[in-house]
Amino acid sequence: MNLEAFVERLNNKEALANHSEIINALQQLATDRTLFSNHLHATIQRDGFDIRNSLYNAYGHVLYNDEAFTVRLSFWSPVNTDDERETFIYNVNHNHDFDLYTVGYSGDGYTTLIREILDDLPLQTGRRPRLGKVRTFKLAPGEALYMPALRDVHRQLPPQTLSASLSLLVHPPHRVMADQAWCFDQHYRPLYPGVAAHETALFTDTLSLLDAGSPLFGHCEKRRKSCTT
Repeated sequence: MNLEAFVERLNNKEALANHSEIINALQQLATDRTLFSNHLHATIQRDGFDIRNSLYNAYGHVLYNDEAFTVRLSFWSPVNTDDERETFIYNVNHNHDFDLYTVGYSGDGYTTLIREILDDLPLQTGRRPRLGKVRTFKLAPGEALYMPALRDVHRQLPPQTLSASLSLLVHPPHRVMADQAWCFDQHYRPLYPGVAAHETALFTDTLSLLDAGSPLFGHCEKRRKSCTT
């Protein structure tokens, strides 16, 4: 299945509400080995080599986006040092305010540690919610994982080899949400709402001190966007 057929299939409201239908379609899409090359070709044709219109950094690429959902291809690098392991990509306990479906696309795949949130929402800063037991999931090629909005805390561990995952982010409907996404500390205490909110604020403050025409501005703007994933 190619991307166009996948989007057409998921534009059916009944299909988008069916978990097994979504997983089946995503697994079929993951058999298309030209997704990334087609995306790069289309991006270069549209923007040349200007990165200012790129929402993500080199790790994540939006293949499709509309009001209902986003299709994203993400790359996960192995790490060799403790400094690399402590980047914002890995070992950050967090949740999402959207339904997330993901399937392994290539490489051995990253590992996810997941704990279900058992308390009622909303969460409160510093107050650890009741959590279920840790579940470990290895996102090998073809393996699929579903994480419902706001109902779990998870973190990723790096793969052994360069890997890629294909994800569907189902946007929440336009209504009042029970809560929002949070970052948690290593003891699962909520730190602040908004994934990478502190990092985003730091880069925003840095940008305000820079000349928008300087090369450094472009570098920091790219880094700011990478923190909003």
